[in-house]
Amino acid sequence: MQQIIDRSFIGEGIVHARLYGTQDPLLPFGNCDIFNISFATDRKALPNYMGGGGNRNVRERVTDVTSSVGFYDLTAENIALVTRSTIQMAPTAAIPDEAHVSKGVALELIPFKYLPDLTKTVVVKTAGGDPLEVGTDYQLVPHGIQVLSGGDIDATGITVSYTPRPSSVVQMLNGSQKELELYVAGLNDAQSGEPFTLRARRVKFGMLQEFAVLGQEYAKLTGPAELLSDPLVTAAGISKFCQMDLVEPA
Repeated sequence: MQQIIDRSFIGEGIVHARLYGTQDPLLPFGNCDIFNISFATDRKALPNYMGGGGNRNVRERVTDVTSSVGFYDLTAENIALVTRSTIQMAPTAAIPDEAHVSKGVALELIPFKYLPDLTKTVVVKTAGGDPLEVGTDYQLVPHGIQVLSGGDIDATGITVSYTPRPSSVVQMLNGSQKELELYVAGLNDAQSGEPFTLRARRVKFGMLQEFAVLGQEYAKLTGPAELLSDPLVTAAGISKFCQMDLVEPA
């Protein structure tokens, strides 16, 4: 009797990416819980009209090859990929006398243009140039300042001098779709960490459906994508879409 070998599969691993058609380094997306591939087909059947039922012939053609990736590391690059965004870098040099409007209302938040580095000096003045006191007129918060009751901040505005924190600025819906090459460096957890690989040759990411900016669970970006035919693959017997390498059982 032929021995039956257990080939059950629980995949885990790291999804890497680079721009399609380049030799850029393959860089990881980070912590991803899912990588799925789905197939849609167009099926046309020719019924058997000669008696007996069934079909005389059938043709099934692949119409769409889609994927989804679950990102738990909310880097600027991952967010930009699924929100069709561009990325800018905030300046790190000190900014003098940045002007802001104000109403002088208690608890009013006055956010700075960039996230301030609170380990460095922050100077707040009235529009007329008079110094304002932390703890009396305002309190520092990670995003700027918050107005205190009874202080000297009024409706004439303020200026702030501060040093921005190193940060990325994601300009949402300001970019275009990108085509990537993906490489999954995987391990089969059901087979003692046996390695496998999956290479998606040409992948175009779509728009995120929902971005949980506030919530009680770890935020997750589910990036929809489509696996496109790769015209650079011309060799016979090589898939234009995807390749998976599996270890042969011992």
